[in-house]
Amino acid sequence: MHRILLLLLFVLPLSLSAQNLQQEGEYGIDWGGYLFGFKGGASLGNQDWTGLETELLLGYHGALFVESVPAQGKFSFYGQLGYHIRGSRISRRRGFTFGGAGVTLPADDFRFQNISLGIGAKQVFGYSRIADFYYLLGVRLDYNVDTNLDEYDQLEGSFGLNFRANYPFESYSFINRFTYGVSAGAGANIPINDAMGGFVEISAHPDLNFQYNQPPIQNVIDPFGAGNRTIGERAIRNFTIEISVGLRFLRKWTYID
Repeated sequence: MHRILLLLLFVLPLSLSAQNLQQEGEYGIDWGGYLFGFKGGASLGNQDWTGLETELLLGYHGALFVESVPAQGKFSFYGQLGYHIRGSRISRRRGFTFGGAGVTLPADDFRFQNISLGIGAKQVFGYSRIADFYYLLGVRLDYNVDTNLDEYDQLEGSFGLNFRANYPFESYSFINRFTYGVSAGAGANIPINDAMGGFVEISAHPDLNFQYNQPPIQNVIDPFGAGNRTIGERAIRNFTIEISVGLRFLRKWTYID
């Protein structure tokens, strides 16, 4: 499913670009319009886990957006819809079964595949010969469509449910379908012609609620030592940094007296 979504994110704007019109005059008096386009790139995901230190996860993202024509060339509003990989990873480790046998733990990443709807504003704060520099601030709502947590189910068949319990479960009793957060970042718009431009952007996306929230689990085999232990409440919150490149197009129409 996510491959189809990504294809739409990148192909649809190209089909619309033929509608670009180049008109002269003053915006709001002689003509009106809006900006639209697409962006994509690399994502660096991290998660705030209860009781576990995690590392950055390399992922990807893509989005379609629309944007108002900047007032006086500086301030604009935007809305966007995209596909984003959020999550984190841990270093591949050696653990121990209840009998003391060594085992290499499986897949070392936790991936949450989310559809994200965001709205916000942009403000141009500087200019150069080749680019206009801006910052952005917005809010967003994410919907989780899938995870890779079922990869850890192999532990249950090999070492039992108690060993499996050391990792999050693929269960929407614990996974929150909806998460929400804020977006902040900065970028540079690079004009190509009157109707098209490119841009580069870096943005941060902290969540304000938990992607995963699980109550305590007792009598779990400790993979890093001997005996059993109680896993405390497991609450996981996303934080993602995204580096994006994209194209934007100007859609114009002329006002007729």
